[in-house]
Amino acid sequence: MRSFRDFMESALYDPERGYYSLRDKSADFYTAPELHAAFGSVLADRLAVLLEKIRPEGPLSLVEAGCGDGTLACQVARRLREKYPGLAARISFILVERGRKDLTTAARRLNAFGVKVTAYTEIAKIPQFSGVLYSNELLDALPVHLLESRGGEIKEVFVDESGREILAPLSRPELAGPAAALTSLSDGERHAVSLEARAWIASAASKVKEGFIVSIDYGKRFAAGTPNPPRAFHRHAIETELTREPGAQDLTASVDFEAVIAAGADAKLELVSFNTLSKFMIDGGLLAWLEAAAGDDSAAYRERAKLKTLIHPEGMGEVFKVLIQRKEK
Repeated sequence: MRSFRDFMESALYDPERGYYSLRDKSADFYTAPELHAAFGSVLADRLAVLLEKIRPEGPLSLVEAGCGDGTLACQVARRLREKYPGLAARISFILVERGRKDLTTAARRLNAFGVKVTAYTEIAKIPQFSGVLYSNELLDALPVHLLESRGGEIKEVFVDESGREILAPLSRPELAGPAAALTSLSDGERHAVSLEARAWIASAASKVKEGFIVSIDYGKRFAAGTPNPPRAFHRHAIETELTREPGAQDLTASVDFEAVIAAGADAKLELVSFNTLSKFMIDGGLLAWLEAAAGDDSAAYRERAKLKTLIHPEGMGEVFKVLIQRKEK
Protein backbone atom coordinates (compact mmCIF):
# COMPACT_ATOMS: atom_id res chain seq x y z
CA MET A 1 0.00 0.00 0.00
CA ARG A 2 1.32 3.45 -0.89
CA SER A 3 0.16 6.99 -0.30
CA PHE A 4 -1.90 8.71 -2.98
CA ARG A 5 1.09 11.03 -3.38
CA ASP A 6 3.34 8.11 -4.34
CA PHE A 7 0.65 6.66 -6.61
CA MET A 8 0.32 10.02 -8.39
CA GLU A 9 4.09 10.35 -8.74
CA SER A 10 4.29 6.98 -10.47
CA ALA A 11 1.16 7.48 -12.58
CA LEU A 12 2.48 10.76 -13.96
CA TYR A 13 6.23 10.33 -14.08
CA ASP A 14 7.13 6.66 -14.47
CA PRO A 15 9.70 6.81 -17.31
CA GLU A 16 8.05 4.00 -19.26
CA ARG A 17 4.37 3.98 -18.26
CA GLY A 18 3.79 7.43 -16.76
CA TYR A 19 1.30 9.86 -18.24
CA TYR A 20 3.89 12.47 -19.22
CA SER A 21 6.05 9.85 -20.90
CA LEU A 22 3.11 8.74 -23.06
CA ARG A 23 1.11 11.97 -23.40
CA ASP A 24 -0.34 12.73 -26.82
CA LYS A 25 -0.20 16.52 -27.11
CA SER A 26 -3.62 18.17 -26.83
CA ALA A 27 -5.42 14.83 -26.52
CA ASP A 28 -6.53 15.47 -22.94
CA PHE A 29 -5.90 19.20 -22.50
CA TYR A 30 -4.18 22.18 -24.10
CA THR A 31 -1.49 24.21 -22.42
CA ALA A 32 -1.50 27.93 -23.18
CA PRO A 33 1.62 27.89 -25.42
CA GLU A 34 0.16 24.94 -27.34
CA LEU A 35 -3.05 26.90 -27.83
CA HIS A 36 -1.48 30.03 -29.33
CA ALA A 37 2.01 31.53 -29.72
CA ALA A 38 0.66 34.86 -28.43
CA PHE A 39 0.93 33.44 -24.93
CA GLY A 40 4.70 33.11 -25.18
CA SER A 41 5.09 36.48 -26.86
CA VAL A 42 3.09 38.36 -24.24
CA LEU A 43 4.90 36.47 -21.50
CA ALA A 44 8.24 37.45 -23.07
CA ASP A 45 7.19 41.11 -23.02
CA ARG A 46 6.34 40.86 -19.32
CA LEU A 47 9.57 38.99 -18.58
CA ALA A 48 11.59 41.68 -20.37
CA VAL A 49 10.16 44.32 -18.03
CA LEU A 50 11.17 42.24 -15.01
CA LEU A 51 14.65 41.50 -16.35
CA GLU A 52 15.32 45.18 -16.93
CA LYS A 53 14.44 45.94 -13.31
CA ILE A 54 17.21 43.71 -12.00
CA ARG A 55 20.33 45.41 -13.35
CA PRO A 56 21.02 47.91 -16.11
CA GLU A 57 23.89 45.90 -17.61
CA GLY A 58 25.72 42.61 -17.28
CA PRO A 59 24.67 38.98 -17.75
CA LEU A 60 21.23 37.71 -16.81
CA SER A 61 19.63 34.27 -16.70
CA LEU A 62 16.16 33.26 -17.81
CA VAL A 63 15.11 29.94 -16.30
CA GLU A 64 12.12 27.91 -17.47
CA ALA A 65 11.18 25.23 -14.97
CA GLY A 66 9.12 22.37 -16.39
CA CYS A 67 10.03 23.33 -19.95
CA GLY A 68 8.60 20.21 -21.59
CA ASP A 69 9.68 19.96 -25.21
CA GLY A 70 10.61 23.65 -25.37
CA THR A 71 7.49 25.01 -27.07
CA LEU A 72 7.14 27.94 -24.65
CA ALA A 73 10.89 28.55 -24.36
CA CYS A 74 11.12 28.92 -28.14
CA GLN A 75 8.20 31.38 -28.20
CA VAL A 76 9.85 33.46 -25.47
CA ALA A 77 13.31 33.34 -27.07
CA ARG A 78 11.97 34.31 -30.49
CA ARG A 79 10.10 37.32 -29.11
CA LEU A 80 13.05 38.52 -27.04
CA ARG A 81 15.42 38.31 -29.99
CA GLU A 82 13.00 40.11 -32.31
CA LYS A 83 11.83 42.88 -29.97
CA TYR A 84 14.62 43.21 -27.38
CA PRO A 85 17.87 42.27 -29.16
CA GLY A 86 20.11 44.12 -26.70
CA LEU A 87 18.52 42.44 -23.73
CA ALA A 88 18.44 39.05 -25.46
CA ALA A 89 22.19 39.23 -26.04
CA ARG A 90 22.73 39.40 -22.28
CA ILE A 91 20.51 36.43 -21.44
CA SER A 92 21.56 32.83 -20.87
CA PHE A 93 18.70 30.33 -20.93
CA ILE A 94 18.49 27.59 -18.30
CA LEU A 95 16.00 24.78 -18.92
CA VAL A 96 14.72 22.44 -16.21
CA GLU A 97 12.70 19.32 -17.04
CA ARG A 98 12.68 15.97 -15.29
CA GLY A 99 11.94 14.06 -18.51
CA ARG A 100 15.30 13.64 -20.23
CA LYS A 101 13.77 13.09 -23.67
CA ASP A 102 11.81 16.35 -23.55
CA LEU A 103 14.76 18.18 -22.01
CA THR A 104 17.04 17.10 -24.86
CA THR A 105 14.43 18.15 -27.42
CA ALA A 106 13.95 21.54 -25.77
CA ALA A 107 17.69 22.25 -25.61
CA ARG A 108 18.14 21.31 -29.27
CA ARG A 109 15.26 23.54 -30.34
CA LEU A 110 16.71 26.53 -28.48
CA ASN A 111 20.21 25.82 -29.78
CA ALA A 112 18.79 26.01 -33.28
CA PHE A 113 18.01 29.68 -32.53
CA GLY A 114 21.63 30.22 -31.55
CA VAL A 115 20.54 30.71 -27.94
CA LYS A 116 22.97 29.99 -25.11
CA VAL A 117 21.33 27.23 -23.06
CA THR A 118 22.16 24.82 -20.26
CA ALA A 119 19.81 22.03 -19.20
CA TYR A 120 19.12 20.30 -15.89
CA THR A 121 16.73 17.59 -14.71
CA GLU A 122 15.87 19.28 -11.41
CA ILE A 123 15.84 22.73 -9.88
CA ALA A 124 18.24 21.72 -7.11
CA LYS A 125 21.01 21.22 -9.68
CA ILE A 126 20.99 24.63 -11.33
CA PRO A 127 23.57 27.24 -10.29
CA GLN A 128 22.60 30.43 -8.47
CA PHE A 129 21.65 33.20 -10.87
CA SER A 130 20.38 36.74 -11.25
CA GLY A 131 17.36 36.95 -13.52
CA VAL A 132 13.88 35.49 -13.79
CA LEU A 133 12.63 31.95 -13.23
CA TYR A 134 9.26 31.21 -14.76
CA SER A 135 7.00 28.16 -14.98
CA ASN A 136 3.72 27.34 -16.67
CA GLU A 137 1.52 24.53 -15.37
CA LEU A 138 4.31 23.08 -13.26
CA LEU A 139 3.03 23.35 -9.69
CA ASP A 140 -0.32 21.72 -10.53
CA ALA A 141 1.54 18.67 -11.87
CA LEU A 142 3.46 18.01 -8.65
CA PRO A 143 2.18 14.98 -6.68
CA VAL A 144 -0.09 15.71 -3.72
CA HIS A 145 -1.01 14.01 -0.48
CA LEU A 146 -4.76 13.48 -0.31
CA LEU A 147 -6.64 14.00 2.95
CA GLU A 148 -10.27 13.05 3.61
CA SER A 149 -12.72 13.79 6.39
CA ARG A 150 -14.29 10.61 7.70
CA GLY A 151 -16.24 10.12 10.92
CA GLY A 152 -15.03 13.39 12.41
CA GLU A 153 -11.36 12.61 11.72
CA ILE A 154 -8.94 13.60 8.98
CA LYS A 155 -7.34 10.57 7.37
CA GLU A 156 -4.96 10.18 4.46
CA VAL A 157 -5.86 8.35 1.26
CA PHE A 158 -3.65 5.40 0.28
CA VAL A 159 -3.83 3.12 -2.76
CA ASP A 160 -3.36 -0.65 -2.62
CA GLU A 161 -1.93 -2.86 -5.38
CA SER A 162 -5.33 -3.33 -6.99
CA GLY A 163 -5.94 0.42 -7.19
CA ARG A 164 -8.42 0.46 -4.31
CA GLU A 165 -8.38 3.56 -2.11
CA ILE A 166 -7.89 3.04 1.64
CA LEU A 167 -7.99 5.55 4.50
CA ALA A 168 -5.22 5.41 7.10
CA PRO A 169 -3.35 7.71 9.53
CA LEU A 170 -1.19 10.49 8.13
CA SER A 171 2.06 9.35 6.53
CA ARG A 172 4.07 12.52 7.18
CA PRO A 173 4.33 14.78 10.24
CA GLU A 174 4.24 17.83 7.91
CA LEU A 175 0.62 16.95 7.12
CA ALA A 176 -0.52 17.50 10.70
CA GLY A 177 -0.81 21.28 10.31
CA PRO A 178 -2.86 21.20 7.09
CA ALA A 179 -5.02 18.41 8.54
CA ALA A 180 -5.75 20.42 11.69
CA ALA A 181 -7.03 23.31 9.56
CA LEU A 182 -9.65 21.13 7.85
CA THR A 183 -12.21 21.35 10.65
CA SER A 184 -15.00 22.51 8.34
CA LEU A 185 -14.75 19.64 5.86
CA SER A 186 -17.94 17.60 5.54
CA ASP A 187 -17.81 13.83 5.80
CA GLY A 188 -16.23 12.43 2.65
CA GLU A 189 -14.82 15.76 1.41
CA ARG A 190 -11.20 15.75 0.30
CA HIS A 191 -8.30 18.17 0.26
CA ALA A 192 -5.02 17.91 -1.67
CA VAL A 193 -1.89 19.05 0.15
CA SER A 194 1.12 19.78 -2.05
CA LEU A 195 4.17 19.53 0.17
CA GLU A 196 6.07 19.33 -3.11
CA ALA A 197 4.97 22.82 -4.22
CA ARG A 198 6.10 24.34 -0.93
CA ALA A 199 9.45 22.59 -1.14
CA TRP A 200 9.83 23.55 -4.79
CA ILE A 201 9.33 27.28 -4.22
CA ALA A 202 11.83 27.19 -1.35
CA SER A 203 14.38 25.40 -3.54
CA ALA A 204 13.79 27.83 -6.42
CA ALA A 205 14.19 30.81 -4.09
CA SER A 206 17.53 29.47 -2.87
CA LYS A 207 18.84 29.65 -6.45
CA VAL A 208 17.89 33.28 -7.04
CA LYS A 209 20.58 35.76 -6.02
CA GLU A 210 18.51 38.65 -7.30
CA GLY A 211 15.39 38.55 -9.43
CA PHE A 212 11.87 37.25 -9.82
CA ILE A 213 9.92 33.99 -9.83
CA VAL A 214 6.83 33.91 -12.07
CA SER A 215 4.41 31.00 -11.54
CA ILE A 216 1.50 30.54 -13.97
CA ASP A 217 -1.00 27.86 -13.03
CA TYR A 218 -4.61 27.17 -12.27
CA GLY A 219 -5.65 27.51 -8.67
CA LYS A 220 -6.43 30.20 -6.12
CA ARG A 221 -5.61 31.44 -2.64
CA PHE A 222 -7.53 28.81 -0.68
CA ALA A 223 -9.03 29.87 2.64
CA ALA A 224 -8.14 27.63 5.55
CA GLY A 225 -10.30 24.51 5.62
CA THR A 226 -11.54 24.85 2.03
CA PRO A 227 -11.66 21.51 0.19
CA ASN A 228 -9.41 21.13 -2.85
CA PRO A 229 -9.97 17.67 -4.31
CA PRO A 230 -7.69 16.47 -7.12
CA ARG A 231 -9.07 15.68 -10.56
CA ALA A 232 -8.35 13.32 -13.44
CA PHE A 233 -8.60 14.44 -17.08
CA HIS A 234 -9.05 12.23 -20.12
CA ARG A 235 -10.01 13.39 -23.61
CA HIS A 236 -10.85 16.89 -22.31
CA ALA A 237 -13.32 15.48 -19.76
CA ILE A 238 -13.10 15.11 -16.00
CA GLU A 239 -12.90 11.51 -14.78
CA THR A 240 -14.24 10.56 -11.37
CA GLU A 241 -11.99 7.55 -10.69
CA LEU A 242 -8.53 8.86 -9.83
CA THR A 243 -6.81 5.50 -9.68
CA ARG A 244 -8.27 4.01 -12.86
CA GLU A 245 -5.72 3.09 -15.53
CA PRO A 246 -2.64 4.80 -14.08
CA GLY A 247 -0.68 6.52 -16.83
CA ALA A 248 -3.69 6.81 -19.13
CA GLN A 249 -5.14 9.98 -17.61
CA ASP A 250 -3.79 13.23 -16.23
CA LEU A 251 -3.93 13.70 -12.45
CA THR A 252 -3.85 17.22 -11.09
CA ALA A 253 -4.94 19.47 -8.23
CA SER A 254 -5.54 23.21 -8.15
CA VAL A 255 -2.55 25.10 -6.81
CA ASP A 256 -3.01 26.46 -3.30
CA PHE A 257 -1.34 29.80 -3.96
CA GLU A 258 -1.84 30.87 -0.36
CA ALA A 259 0.51 28.07 0.71
CA VAL A 260 2.98 28.89 -2.08
CA ILE A 261 3.03 32.57 -1.10
CA ALA A 262 3.60 31.67 2.54
CA ALA A 263 6.40 29.25 1.67
CA GLY A 264 7.94 31.93 -0.53
CA ALA A 265 7.84 34.46 2.29
CA ASP A 266 9.69 31.97 4.50
CA ALA A 267 12.32 31.78 1.73
CA LYS A 268 12.68 35.61 1.61
CA LEU A 269 10.51 36.10 -1.45
CA GLU A 270 8.44 39.27 -1.55
CA LEU A 271 4.93 39.09 -3.04
CA VAL A 272 4.88 41.43 -6.04
CA SER A 273 1.50 40.58 -7.56
CA PHE A 274 -1.16 37.90 -7.83
CA ASN A 275 -3.60 38.26 -10.71
CA THR A 276 -5.73 36.30 -13.12
CA LEU A 277 -4.19 35.18 -16.39
CA SER A 278 -6.76 37.38 -18.14
CA LYS A 279 -5.47 40.55 -16.46
CA PHE A 280 -1.84 39.51 -16.97
CA MET A 281 -2.38 38.93 -20.69
CA ILE A 282 -4.54 42.01 -21.34
CA ASP A 283 -2.13 44.27 -19.46
CA GLY A 284 0.64 42.70 -21.54
CA GLY A 285 -0.97 43.60 -24.87
CA LEU A 286 -3.07 40.60 -25.93
CA LEU A 287 -5.82 42.84 -27.29
CA ALA A 288 -3.45 43.93 -30.05
CA TRP A 289 -3.23 40.29 -31.13
CA LEU A 290 -7.04 40.12 -31.26
CA GLU A 291 -7.18 43.26 -33.38
CA ALA A 292 -4.60 41.79 -35.74
CA ALA A 293 -6.77 38.70 -36.16
CA ALA A 294 -9.65 40.68 -37.62
CA GLY A 295 -11.47 39.16 -40.56
CA ASP A 296 -14.57 37.23 -41.56
CA ASP A 297 -12.97 34.07 -42.87
CA SER A 298 -12.86 30.81 -40.91
CA ALA A 299 -9.11 31.06 -40.26
CA ALA A 300 -9.50 34.47 -38.58
CA TYR A 301 -12.42 33.17 -36.54
CA ARG A 302 -10.38 30.22 -35.30
CA GLU A 303 -7.48 32.55 -34.48
CA ARG A 304 -9.72 34.83 -32.39
CA ALA A 305 -11.30 31.87 -30.62
CA LYS A 306 -7.91 30.60 -29.49
CA LEU A 307 -6.83 34.05 -28.31
CA LYS A 308 -10.10 34.59 -26.43
CA THR A 309 -9.63 31.27 -24.61
CA LEU A 310 -6.56 32.78 -22.94
CA ILE A 311 -8.63 35.56 -21.35
CA HIS A 312 -12.24 34.31 -21.27
CA PRO A 313 -13.66 33.57 -17.79
CA GLU A 314 -14.90 30.18 -19.02
CA GLY A 315 -11.55 29.41 -20.66
CA MET A 316 -8.18 29.95 -19.02
CA GLY A 317 -8.66 33.61 -18.15
CA GLU A 318 -10.03 33.37 -14.61
CA VAL A 319 -9.07 29.88 -13.41
CA PHE A 320 -5.40 30.41 -14.23
CA LYS A 321 -3.44 32.78 -12.01
CA VAL A 322 -0.08 34.50 -12.29
CA LEU A 323 2.03 34.83 -9.15
CA ILE A 324 5.10 37.09 -9.21
CA GLN A 325 7.54 37.02 -6.31
CA ARG A 326 10.81 38.91 -5.93
CA LYS A 327 14.08 38.31 -4.15
CA GLU A 328 16.31 41.28 -3.44
CA LYS A 329 20.07 41.09 -3.02
